[in-house]
Amino acid sequence: MSEGIHEWCADWYDPNYYDISPNRNPNGPKRGARRVARGGSWRHLIRFTRCAARSSLAPEKQFSDFGFRCAMNIY
Repeated sequence: MSEGIHEWCADWYDPNYYDISPNRNPNGPKRGARRVARGGSWRHLIRFTRCAARSSLAPEKQFSDFGFRCAMNIY
């Protein structure tokens, strides 16, 4: 999924979370100050537009190049 916008995710951000996360369905830390944003946008360098690109922002921030990443459990 590469739409040319950053996508807000429900997970709280922890830069070291994947070092301690479960292998299956890592839901992110229980709390935090910043939310995960995935992907990239037309405003940034091409290397940051990968679907797997991961960054974070305070949840109250708003930008024209941010959307939502919708997902659901399949099991």
